[in-house]
Amino acid sequence: MKLHGIIRKIAVYLSRPQKGVAFIIVVVMIAVLLPIVTDMNYEAKTEFDLAMNYKRKAEAQALAASAVNFAVVVFDLQKQIEGILKQFNMGQTIEIWDIIPFDTALLRGFVSAGPFVEMEDVVNAKNEDVTAGSAQNDEAGDNVYTETGDPIFQFPGDFKIDFQSEDTKINLNHLAYGTRSAVIKMLEGIIEPEFYDFIFLENTSRPEYVDRLELIQNLVDWVDPGDEKFTDGAKFIVGGDEQAKYNDFLPQYKVKNSKFDTISEVMMVYGVNDLIFKVLEPYVTIYSTGKINIAKAAPEMIEAIIRAYAVDKNSAVFYNEDAMRELLGKILAKKAKDGFSNSEAFVQAVRDEGVELENGVAGIIDVSGRVYRIRATGIKEGIESWVEMVVDREGNIYYYREG
Repeated sequence: MKLHGIIRKIAVYLSRPQKGVAFIIVVVMIAVLLPIVTDMNYEAKTEFDLAMNYKRKAEAQALAASAVNFAVVVFDLQKQIEGILKQFNMGQTIEIWDIIPFDTALLRGFVSAGPFVEMEDVVNAKNEDVTAGSAQNDEAGDNVYTETGDPIFQFPGDFKIDFQSEDTKINLNHLAYGTRSAVIKMLEGIIEPEFYDFIFLENTSRPEYVDRLELIQNLVDWVDPGDEKFTDGAKFIVGGDEQAKYNDFLPQYKVKNSKFDTISEVMMVYGVNDLIFKVLEPYVTIYSTGKINIAKAAPEMIEAIIRAYAVDKNSAVFYNEDAMRELLGKILAKKAKDGFSNSEAFVQAVRDEGVELENGVAGIIDVSGRVYRIRATGIKEGIESWVEMVVDREGNIYYYREG
């Protein structure tokens, strides 16, 4: 009887509805599905963001390409301005990109602000456009623009163009030509200041130690066609096999005996480390005509020319950095006031400050530019794309890279 009663009670219990089972099932389903749904949502958002960034990148690339086309227009305008200046016998060279910033975010502020705008207001408007303008334009899709009648620069996104003259630098590839001596002198002028003494002090812990003259000698050996170290019977008197010091490199490579293809190739020259490359890079090129555009050259380049071509190199100004800074300040002040209409004007400006330059300096300086490095950048909602080119006034392209 007892066993029968127990079985009956169990049967009655199992026949009753179980409370809380549905809740447990729901909790389990939520626990299982929540990570799946969250992962799917994250993947969907990531794919959407990637697609939008790809779209913005494509639009930024199109803006960069437009900036390149705009640069062609700027070059044409520059030629017209130079023609007008010659017509009125105005010797000073004016380059339009030194006067007008080719940045649509800034130019848009000038175009819309009117003739009596304050510069501070334009800059503030540009900053507001960068932080909020693009988002407002694209919040419900890009604005619709008509084919005609739209204000200039009123388009989604921005672009900017930077112009830099390559003719303000020393052309290292000319170390293989007849103008080699002039290039050597200017390189000496660049690295001559006492400020760089610590780089060329002999240090046994430095694996590729070179002094100033050997550094220049190695640069010459890299581009000249011979297998013997460059000597000229005066400063560079130590000859020998130019390949010898490269044989211990791993991986081993040979002296090129040909032109530099890129500026970064200078790093392969024996004795050029990161520090020396940083010293040389702002003042060397492989694309210029060979003459230094003294009207646009950096103060350090002007100092190098003065050091290289001074008749009296024992003058106190070359051994006193403060005196050199004072000399450069006076020359740059004359440049800012009157400009250098020709090479003779520069020579005279230096002479007026008590430094006589050799006659040969006239053959390596000029007051106009022919080769330029252009960097065109397209910007769309914080995404940038750029095109960098080296071109001459005739439209010949020597270098092209985009990113």
